Amino acid sequence: MKKFFAPLILFAGSFLCTWLLQRYTFIYQEYTGLFLNTGDYFSSMFRGSLPISGVIGDFLTQFFRFSVYAPLIVSLGVVLAYFLTRSIFSRLGLGWDVLAAACACGLWVVIAMAPTARRGVFVLLILLAVWALSRLLQRKKAKSLPLAWELGGALFLTAGVCLFIGLNPKLRETEKTAELRVAVANYDWDRVLAIATPAETALDRSLLPFAGLALGEKGQLANRLFLYPLHEQADFDFNQLEDNETVLFFKAMLYETLHCPNEAIHNFAQLATLQDHGLSFLVLRHLLADNYQMGNYALARKFGTILSRSTLHGQYVSHFNALMEQGTPHAPDSVGFRKTVPLISHDPLYNLLLLESNGMRSPAAVDRILCTLLLQRKLDRFQSLLLSVQDRYPTLPRYYEEALLLGGNPPLPVSEATRRRYADFQSAASRLSPAEVQKKYADTYWIYFLSVPASD
Repeated sequence: MKKFFAPLILFAGSFLCTWLLQRYTFIYQEYTGLFLNTGDYFSSMFRGSLPISGVIGDFLTQFFRFSVYAPLIVSLGVVLAYFLTRSIFSRLGLGWDVLAAACACGLWVVIAMAPTARRGVFVLLILLAVWALSRLLQRKKAKSLPLAWELGGALFLTAGVCLFIGLNPKLRETEKTAELRVAVANYDWDRVLAIATPAETALDRSLLPFAGLALGEKGQLANRLFLYPLHEQADFDFNQLEDNETVLFFKAMLYETLHCPNEAIHNFAQLATLQDHGLSFLVLRHLLADNYQMGNYALARKFGTILSRSTLHGQYVSHFNALMEQGTPHAPDSVGFRKTVPLISHDPLYNLLLLESNGMRSPAAVDRILCTLLLQRKLDRFQSLLLSVQDRYPTLPRYYEEALLLGGNPPLPVSEATRRRYADFQSAASRLSPAEVQKKYADTYWIYFLSVPASD
């Protein structure tokens, strides 16, 4: 029984550490991974390098979608490495189980640092090969260390890896990014805002567009946007930035939340080209759902058929198949339908205005247009659009009131509290230093308007 104390320590430590510190890292590996029981998949894998570890790694990764499985699989891999190396060392006359624990922790670090499960699987396969060869050796009598040393070594090594994972800046950044994307993909807007706080977005500006997306979905955009450290429109929507994985993921989710599935599909398809297999579980799930929303049942069933060749998507596919049995598809390329989707453009404002002109006036879309105009300091266009949609707002949001006051005589009622705050701001601007005014009124649109150059 004493021989199992060290592996139990390793199992418990790796499970808890992965669960607490890297849960979303592994969940997002499933989102960007792919394993299909099809000839095309296996053919492509075996044309590449290290196909066995690739296939096994992809197979295991699909289980990471459920948060408990990744810690379990990682822990089992660490314990397996421990038993393999202990057996190898015993054949060489080295009975120090702490050496086996050190090797197992080395594999744990490899798994924690790797972008996919393939690297850890490759190391395990090497260990299995060495273990198989070691069986040909005659076992030598090995002298073990005292149990206290063995347990102390296992505890020390486990604690060391936990500290490494917990304090490594790269791993912490990877986990934060993964948690944010998992929350966005699952429409968990409260979680997005808990991650992309004003303080965090000041440190990592790539979080800002996702914070704006969450604020829009919660109907808080026009009351909280300038609590965040915005410098330009790109902080809000990645405007005109080169399409990379982060930008394409954001745009796909943006258009999906704006009920514009055609443009969401376009961006998800582009996102797929940047991923390992040219496709992923995340992309397939959204292509199925978005084509269903468009009424394009033929393509939806096609993507459902592909997903059904994985291990864990049967219920997901059955859900949409049942919905399609109840619905009536319509032609996604009809002239009437095309009018409700934006043209392909790198400028989100252009697309949003096209949505607005074709009658898709969702509250989130209207607020995004108005806030984008504020970010561009185009107060005349902002005021004109606001007048056309004023019936949507029983009470004007905070930043709309602040913007109207900058124009002189506001054409809509502005609360007395905002008027008093604006008078205090003007007074402070004449009495205090710019740094003091910035600090006191940092959360207002007035500070943004005065400190950020106008866009062309």
